[in-house]
Amino acid sequence: PLSIKFNQSVKVCMPVGLHTSFPDNNLQLMVQSGAKGSTVNTMQISCLLGQIELEGRRPPLMPSGKSLPCFQPYDPAPGAGGFVSGRFLTGIKPQEFFFHCMAGREGLVDTAVKTSRSGYLQRCVIKHLEGLVVQYDMTVRDSDGSVVQFLYGEDGLDIPKTQFLQPRQFPFIEENYEVIKTSQGMDEVLAHLDPQAARQHFAAIQRWKAKKEVACPRRGAFLLFSQKKMAKLKETISGTGESVNGRNAPTLQLLEQWNSLDETSKLKYGRKSSRCPEPSLGLFRPDISFGSVSESFHSITEKYLQSRNNMSQDSLDSDSLRQLLQYKWQRSLCDPGEAVGLLAAQSIGEPSTQMTLNTFHFAGRGEMNVTLGIPRLREILMVASSNIKTPMMSVPVRNTKKALKRAKTLRKKLTRVLQKVDIVETLRIENHLKMRTFKVSFHFLPPERYCDDKLLSPHQILHYMETKFFRLLHEGIKKRSAKLASIAVETRKANPSDGDNEGSGTAIGTEVCLLFSIHSHNNPLQILLFQLCVAKKCKVIFSVSLPVRRRGGRRGQRDCRR
Repeated sequence: PLSIKFNQSVKVCMPVGLHTSFPDNNLQLMVQSGAKGSTVNTMQISCLLGQIELEGRRPPLMPSGKSLPCFQPYDPAPGAGGFVSGRFLTGIKPQEFFFHCMAGREGLVDTAVKTSRSGYLQRCVIKHLEGLVVQYDMTVRDSDGSVVQFLYGEDGLDIPKTQFLQPRQFPFIEENYEVIKTSQGMDEVLAHLDPQAARQHFAAIQRWKAKKEVACPRRGAFLLFSQKKMAKLKETISGTGESVNGRNAPTLQLLEQWNSLDETSKLKYGRKSSRCPEPSLGLFRPDISFGSVSESFHSITEKYLQSRNNMSQDSLDSDSLRQLLQYKWQRSLCDPGEAVGLLAAQSIGEPSTQMTLNTFHFAGRGEMNVTLGIPRLREILMVASSNIKTPMMSVPVRNTKKALKRAKTLRKKLTRVLQKVDIVETLRIENHLKMRTFKVSFHFLPPERYCDDKLLSPHQILHYMETKFFRLLHEGIKKRSAKLASIAVETRKANPSDGDNEGSGTAIGTEVCLLFSIHSHNNPLQILLFQLCVAKKCKVIFSVSLPVRRRGGRRGQRDCRR
């Protein structure tokens, strides 16, 4: 909530709240024109510094409960948590200066340490990708000839050569038609290459799109056949008995009918479900087939030619201009021998270096904190672990009611029903044995929050916790206890004191008792007792008590012990 209010206040102050507005404010003029600086710099000078963050979190508390000695223990004020309300123009308070120095020191350490790491990361990526080269058949292959990409960048273009392939440059190309045609040898290219094949293919695609909707779902011949026959088979065949492979009787009957059809009937269904032809670049190599361009460039070209015909009738006809634009496309293809792997490695390495340098400029800014950038890249490129620490995925969703409803349902399925976990630890000594009791309480969301949207009940949550979660927890504590016991025994052997001082030794064993209780607001799920003896024995007791209803209407208790 504090960050939201902070962002709202900055939006109000920055455009119209300044004492001197944009044209007369030299700092704003420099930022808005793009010469140097950003909105974050102007905000720190004119408004406030905002929340200071260290390693992505608020400044930590000392054992006394204070963030700095000048604050009260566990002070809930924003200033005690690292919120700097001052600005550079009028200065900041001493305690705010300390917080800002913490963030600046973190940025200095990151600049010193991560520069070398980013350089080594770039070197590793370059050594892995330096063998990727564009061959004479327009494929990207590595050093042993294995195909990595059939067409570089899926269109084969060299990006520095594509500056005149933008729609705003088309009028300039049209005005210089004669110069380009004579100087770049367009007539010689047209004499050796046939432009009709690619043109006919684009015409076939246009005919298919005119007949069928582009956004229609994919349908095959068997799917069309099953849509017509399945409803009748379900009415005639009763029973839903499943066979070995999981298919019911109507499905098996449908498969038999489809397999019994002759080729002519199958071909009839195949014509109705004909797919869109493949793109031109997938069938015709752009270096030897004139006019084989990408679908996006083809649509841009046709749109420009149509608007040009509507505006005026010039001396240059549309076919000639289309050939000139397609010729510029072919001239922009990537040359054979281009080290595209090295180019890709440098494209990754250069932002990683900037990622390190920017940490210092925006020291402590929560929105601009990029401290986790280099470790994230190292995890993806060098470690390549199957379990990523912070997995993220961006999934585009179609703007339809059905798609949005399914996305909402999926989001609810991925939502956690666990609200919070409370852990209370107590220590007591009995018979020269230290006993620590950990009471772990699991608080779940109310059932009305998830029962309507999911096929889930408090009983199923209890069953999962009892059969899956606590078993894994038991195994983890057992492994940890084995390590602790071995350490205690080794320490005991290294320091034998029982023979010298009888009765003064302390027992090795430490008993740990864990009491688990599961709570749900309206349906309490109680109680789990877990006891573990670390020294020599591991004794586990599960006790689960769940309220159930008997046939007579009286409430009873179901007790389950393991």
